[in-house]
Amino acid sequence: MSKILMNESTENAVYIPAAAVQPIIHRSAAIRNSQITGNVTVAEKVHIVNAVIRADEGTPFYIGKGSNIQDFCTLHGYVTRNDKAEITENLIPVEDKYYSIYIDEYVSVAHGALVHGPSYIGYNSFIGFKATIDAAVIGNNVEIGAHSYIKSVAIPDNIAIAPNAVITEEKDIEKFVVKPSGINKKVVNVNLEMAEAYNK
Repeated sequence: MSKILMNESTENAVYIPAAAVQPIIHRSAAIRNSQITGNVTVAEKVHIVNAVIRADEGTPFYIGKGSNIQDFCTLHGYVTRNDKAEITENLIPVEDKYYSIYIDEYVSVAHGALVHGPSYIGYNSFIGFKATIDAAVIGNNVEIGAHSYIKSVAIPDNIAIAPNAVITEEKDIEKFVVKPSGINKKVVNVNLEMAEAYNK
């Protein structure tokens, strides 16, 4: 079995030396028992606990103000660069910049969820327990139910998706829409309090 060095290029990926790109973490963020690798920006009052955030193959990541990434969540992305250029189909454009994963402000990514880039999660949205977001766009004020699988689609603003939904085409969305519970406000408030407490 061959050993891949951290700075070795392969046909599909460029492995960046760990010292070359370090996370940028706001001093008001609270991060506990988590692995954060590569070009990751963590904004104010973010709370991350027991999570793996790997911006190595897919990069960069952004986690917005007041968001929380909970226990056993994983953030990773499809490769965004080879030896020649950026792989633009694996990037999400946000305000004239490109990201593998962009998580807007006051988002909750609940226990055990997977977010795989290129993905965007909009303002005040909630990703339920063990849900998978794979190369998808989640709008603002959206609730994604537990154990759902969302791939290669854009979920519009202001809707809730039922638990165990499988959505891989836009035509699938309507049959899984349910009444929103408003859960995210409570979850965000609790995590903001925890972030503040752990920084005292």
